[in-house]
Amino acid sequence: MNTALQILEKHWGFSSFKSRQEAIIDSVLNGQDTVALLPTGGGKSICFQIPALLNEGICIVVSPLIALISDQVKSLQNKGIKALALKGGLSFDELRTLLDNATHGNYKFLYLSPERLQQEMVQNYIKKMNVNTIAVDEAHCISQWGSDFRPAYKNITILRELHPLVPIIALTATATPKVLEHTIEELKLELPNIFKDSFVRKNIAYQVIEQDDKLYQIERLLKRNTGSAIVYVRSRKAAVEIHNQLNSLGFRSAFYHGGLSADDKDRKLEAWQNNSISIMVATNAFGMGIDHPNVRFVIHVQLPESLESYFQEAGRAGRDGARATAVLLHNAYDKILVRKQFIDSLATPVDLKKIYRSLVNYFRIAYGEGMFSEHSFSFTDFCTTYKLNTFVAYNALNTLDRLAIIQLSKEFGRKTTISFTVSSETLLSYFERDIVASVIGKTILRLYGGIFDSPTKVNLELVAKKSGQKISVIISVLKKMEREELLELSLHITDASLTFLVPREDDKTINVVAKEVEVLNTKKTDQVEAVLKYVANDSECRSLQLVRYFGELNKEPCGICSVCSKTAQKLDRNEARLMAKDILSLLKQDSLNSRQISEALRFTESLILQVLKLLLDAEKICINEKNKYSIK
Repeated sequence: MNTALQILEKHWGFSSFKSRQEAIIDSVLNGQDTVALLPTGGGKSICFQIPALLNEGICIVVSPLIALISDQVKSLQNKGIKALALKGGLSFDELRTLLDNATHGNYKFLYLSPERLQQEMVQNYIKKMNVNTIAVDEAHCISQWGSDFRPAYKNITILRELHPLVPIIALTATATPKVLEHTIEELKLELPNIFKDSFVRKNIAYQVIEQDDKLYQIERLLKRNTGSAIVYVRSRKAAVEIHNQLNSLGFRSAFYHGGLSADDKDRKLEAWQNNSISIMVATNAFGMGIDHPNVRFVIHVQLPESLESYFQEAGRAGRDGARATAVLLHNAYDKILVRKQFIDSLATPVDLKKIYRSLVNYFRIAYGEGMFSEHSFSFTDFCTTYKLNTFVAYNALNTLDRLAIIQLSKEFGRKTTISFTVSSETLLSYFERDIVASVIGKTILRLYGGIFDSPTKVNLELVAKKSGQKISVIISVLKKMEREELLELSLHITDASLTFLVPREDDKTINVVAKEVEVLNTKKTDQVEAVLKYVANDSECRSLQLVRYFGELNKEPCGICSVCSKTAQKLDRNEARLMAKDILSLLKQDSLNSRQISEALRFTESLILQVLKLLLDAEKICINEKNKYSIK
């Protein structure tokens, strides 16, 4: 019989295990429920794949990441291991055929999403399978404290009911002690063995840089880039804009966001992984499961919503073990924006009561009625009718959905998508021949600047308001332009369908869940405040701050982060005098900002900033509202 090490050598080509892998594998082989808390790049998948290969039967893998499911299934198949996945878009017959193959075809792995697991047919087939292991990937999602909450994760425990004696292994790269405790409780793990690897990544230099001119800072960093890089942004528009700016500066970049087609995503990912392009400018859609060993820089252009998401994204740097840098850029406005986006727009129980009352009135639901009634729903019209803050209303509706008070269709939040397939010159020429198309088309171009670069979501009601045209006319014009092959159109007249899952009881409906809402909101607020605290703390090792957040204490400073480097780079008194003299000489000629001074002098920027502070304290110089220094 093969041993775990022999399987590792045969299929993965390694002669030894990483850190905790072997102990985790032994725990699963012994039939114990197991929790594997390993940082990004820690080799989590091997921890359930090898036990599954050593035992007779099939391993059920639940993962929220379709891209990761596809990658792992493809990787296993390339190794000659029989694996399949239940992807989206399957017909009833296709799904049944795949489940038949999994049950009778000597397969070793069946991958599926938590949502797919909710199907009765899938559950019935799994019950008949010879299951040897159950693996729950990104297990922190099951926790109400988790940063990537997925409602369907709450029902993963159906696997425990279907196969009560099969060991469950829960895997995650980001979980605070409280999240870990709650995850174990929610998954109903029985006296699990818990394996936690150190979160310390000795090869990553974490940097936090306050910078108003972020493009300039990105350019400076990437000029030192010898491998691949990821630049994370918060919006699709920013991804396109920064990609264009970097290319104009001579860098080879691509952009990646959730609005791209599956083919576009695959093509761009492949180009980045084979080094045809070196820089990926992306939203968090470029997420978990992205595996590229030669990432030298991960740069965040805006503040993240949590240290969980930041640590996971930053951890994609340096997976080959070589020195890498994770940079977080921020300015004063970012701190205001992150609070506005993630704290100020949280729906309180009072907000939920208001939104819920508005919702039942909007659809004319009588008291005690409405259960399981389904309605077409226009979010924009709803907010306009009741004069609602769109951020708060959007979050409130999602919260009501999560709490099973309503159910929103998967189309909720979707808008009509337009992609122009001709050049701007051809389009403007067409507009000269059609006045109505010109009014509507130019309104769209003004509202959505990046529309030539990628398929863009368009709010038809906003276009109607700005152009003065009726929505029916706009739709007619867009369909005509589609027929003439000027654009590609995906039309959504309403945002979604909405189903009420409980009868109308007004405030009583919300009172039942008010405590849970307050807990969720407190946690989200704490997460944002933890990010702001991390950014503000420039006196303690960045790595120590991050690992302490995940419950890891008593570690040595990393020596390479922005705080440690600043501490190590002590200012020599004689050198300070020389620098002060040179700075004052420059400022006699003109007022300059710190960047201009750094470019003019041979000293490092961190030392120059220290001397500028000394000169300010000594009142030799002053600084104006444009952050320019001058002789006092």
